[in-house]
Amino acid sequence: MPSPGSLSLKFLLGLDLGISTAKAALFDFHGGLALVRRVEYLIMPEGDTVETDPETYWRALLEAIRAVLRDWEGRPEQIAAVCVASHTETVIPVWSNGAPSRKAIVWMDNRSAAEARELSEQMGHRRIMEIGGQPDISPIWPVTKMRWLAKNETDHTRRVGKFLLPEDYILYRLCGRMVAEQSVWSSSLLLDIRSKQWCPQLVDFAGIRADQLPEIAFPGELLGTVSRDCSAETGLSERTSVVCGAIDQACSALGAGNIAPGIVTESTGSVLALLATVTEPVSDPSFGIPCHIHAVPNMYCLLPWHPSGGLLLKWFKDTFVTGGCDETVEEGIYERLAAEAEAIPPGCDGLLVLPHFQGALFPEHNESARGVFFGVTLSHRRGHFVRAIMEAVGLMIRRDLEGLERMGVSTGEIRVLGGGARSRLWSQIKADICRKQILLLPQPEAAAPGAAMLGAVGAGIYPDLATAVREMTRIQDSILPEAANAAVYDSAFALYSELYGAVKNLFPKCLPFRSIQVSNAATDGIGAE
Repeated sequence: MPSPGSLSLKFLLGLDLGISTAKAALFDFHGGLALVRRVEYLIMPEGDTVETDPETYWRALLEAIRAVLRDWEGRPEQIAAVCVASHTETVIPVWSNGAPSRKAIVWMDNRSAAEARELSEQMGHRRIMEIGGQPDISPIWPVTKMRWLAKNETDHTRRVGKFLLPEDYILYRLCGRMVAEQSVWSSSLLLDIRSKQWCPQLVDFAGIRADQLPEIAFPGELLGTVSRDCSAETGLSERTSVVCGAIDQACSALGAGNIAPGIVTESTGSVLALLATVTEPVSDPSFGIPCHIHAVPNMYCLLPWHPSGGLLLKWFKDTFVTGGCDETVEEGIYERLAAEAEAIPPGCDGLLVLPHFQGALFPEHNESARGVFFGVTLSHRRGHFVRAIMEAVGLMIRRDLEGLERMGVSTGEIRVLGGGARSRLWSQIKADICRKQILLLPQPEAAAPGAAMLGAVGAGIYPDLATAVREMTRIQDSILPEAANAAVYDSAFALYSELYGAVKNLFPKCLPFRSIQVSNAATDGIGAE
């Protein structure tokens, strides 16, 4: 195999389809970022119904790709491969010719709650976890959405050619092939994550035929080249390889070099998400951690996450500092808030935050949990509240790590991602609270780099994923925990755990007084992803 330096095709295009932002990023064969362009898009719920034209996703990525090619000084023929990292759970029915047969049913659509209860009654949580890797059964999962369609749009469902997820749809638009990429389908409850085949019992439950599901493909699999139609639409070359990507969190793990047990990636974006690489799937629903097929061959990943992460800092900024002004209006506001927080001593002079503003997941598993500011005095200033929010995220991470370790999962080091990784103070706080080394990467957004690595393997640039990760991953800096802060943070963590135990039974009593719902809007600045 020729070395990267001897090839005329010297770039890789990583696409990242997030839940509100599409990114196209161009990398060289050593992982250097040449150019990135972002396009935001918005899908708004209407009660339990959340639908969108599937072209919403493609148009956003199309605009990002065109922007890269417009602003880049190279030629499309120099792009060796294109690969996609994507969110999942949105169901896109298409006719046999690939045209959407109806609007996509978006991941946050809740119409299939009855079908979720039905599945729970028929098979139970333990069996579902064994097959599909998910500890809960809710309307988010595609199998329940498909059953709702089969019940309520029976004739249409019978005539659907294929059911796709977002990554699959983008791959089809790129090269004309319909495949089911196994890592994104590992949160569908239709794919057996052990055999990596469709589960007949769950296909039957969905009310669809097995031939309506695409051929299963694996991350890094070469699907072909950019189609003539796609080339005309995007400007990409028909010589460029199209390679299967993976679920965005798994691609982010690749981009951070998290491909073996012992490494944990942590992303503080709107939500707080961790990923631990493991060799075997977890099948005990009592742990409450989703288990997915990893982008790494023969590996799995555990994904503990929390709905409130960097969103808390944005909420505080919007509500108490800028009145909702955009970062462009209040330039540098996050940096000023971080400077105020840095002037406050660890432990915030007794101010502690329970960060469960939208419920608590692993390891608490309490949907009724809410946020708590505890120990407030008249001497606490704005910087105290900012630092207390940052420390609360660190305390959540420590609880997650301890929960993973109780499961026998090694958590030797943390590689931080997301908007929160832009704040060195926040990374230092996390290192001090968790007593772990924190590693920083040149780019806090790693999904597109991870997709580029898969593209490099699929296109034959590197012989395997381990080589691609080694050649394309760089650690920019490391942060060691400060021993002087260990005692205060041990005390804060003990109080944090005790405080939750003291108030957890009071949370349901708040519900009769609630008249507003918390928005799950994307964050900006250092809390963004």
